[in-house]
Amino acid sequence: MAFTLGGRARRLVSATSIHQNGCLHKLQQIGSDRFQLGEAKAIRLLPRRTNMVQELGIREEFMDPNRETETSYDFLDEMRHRFLKFKRQKYLPEIEKFQALAIAQSPKVMVIGCADSRVCPSYVLGFQPGEAFTIRNVANLVTPVQNGPTETNSALEFAVTTLQVENIIVMGHSNCGGIAALMSHQNHQGQHSSLVERWVMNGKAAKLRTQLASSHLSFDEQCRNCEKESIKDSVMNLITYSWIRDRVKRGEVKIHGCYYNLSDCSLEKWRLSSDKTNYGFYISDREIWS
Repeated sequence: MAFTLGGRARRLVSATSIHQNGCLHKLQQIGSDRFQLGEAKAIRLLPRRTNMVQELGIREEFMDPNRETETSYDFLDEMRHRFLKFKRQKYLPEIEKFQALAIAQSPKVMVIGCADSRVCPSYVLGFQPGEAFTIRNVANLVTPVQNGPTETNSALEFAVTTLQVENIIVMGHSNCGGIAALMSHQNHQGQHSSLVERWVMNGKAAKLRTQLASSHLSFDEQCRNCEKESIKDSVMNLITYSWIRDRVKRGEVKIHGCYYNLSDCSLEKWRLSSDKTNYGFYISDREIWS
């Protein structure tokens, strides 16, 4: 997950740095620094000009990382060019499809992803407009029903009960700043925590389980483990909603967990299975797509 504060300077903050210096101090700085939570080594693996950039025909000066100044005019002008290119190359050639989508939607998939700018579910998984109903939050967390309403479970309710999606995917990723914040958080801070820290503490069970099982590992390695454990917990939390649980039992809805590795572009996937005898649920069928 990447947090960005406006300005000209750019610094990369690793999960280890967050652990050593404190998440709250980094996230609450106000001024000209731009922070991107995630490991610098992962960023360096990404090419400076991606295929998407080349496809969109973005002006070189806009994407130049060494450029000293950025203005809102430049940004809005670039947005205008992108939009008009979308209309010319995508919308108009498929106008009947887009006009049908203007009237109604019937997606088969609901995706709960992270707000991280590097992990766009539709781009990574290849969804087209109308195929996936998507909600994104910090660290792709799903809270249990007893925790009360959130923007995530309200979107879930609409997707499942009104749109009647057939698949729910919880999609997490490597180098997640939200999980790094969770792992760095001191449990006793309580009311003095930031909004980010209070939110990610919904993953506390995954954190404690990770610390118990992998205390001998480095902080970064523990974060990688917790990222996956948190996905599994969110998958299981989906079953606390009766309108999801009942549909899963009837075979009308399938639930999956996915872990996208930014460094090597691999996807680890799990499925939620039900025990017909004991009426329980468990994570199974692990696969790695690479």
